[in-house]
Amino acid sequence: MTIANILKEKNANKDILLADYNLKNKKLPVGLIRLNDDLIDSVLIDALKILPANFIISWKNNNFDNNSNIVFFDDNFDNSGFDFIVCDECEDSVTDYLKDWVVPIIWESHHISSILKEFNAWKIEGNAFIFQNNALCDIYYAIIRYTENYKFPYDNKALVKNVLAV
Repeated sequence: MTIANILKEKNANKDILLADYNLKNKKLPVGLIRLNDDLIDSVLIDALKILPANFIISWKNNNFDNNSNIVFFDDNFDNSGFDFIVCDECEDSVTDYLKDWVVPIIWESHHISSILKEFNAWKIEGNAFIFQNNALCDIYYAIIRYTENYKFPYDNKALVKNVLAV
């Protein structure tokens, strides 16, 4: 399967995901946020609202209302519709997301981080965006790096290709 076919299939699955969660902007990437409950607060939610991305936040203690680009849900997902996953210590297997071409934004202390490398668009190397500290500012900055990369189709295609090589 070519990278073009992979991205076409991924976009079809993404359209289904957007419809299922009533997210409107189809041009933006869709990310799954799986962070420890203590990291999800109004500061993070307000910060995510202004980013050019759709977010599905898996959270059991939902105290917030859905937004135009943010929905809260506690469920199992079909991985293949997501463009990226943000994970600190998530219990589910990140390798399952990698098999579905989902770009990891991951804490450097996560057990799978040893097989991941920070994406460098200049060298077309790397397969993830890695945050150093498990703190909101570091997580947010990693998400920003991903959304900036997503704007450039050639770079994003190279990143997805590198994810497939893991």
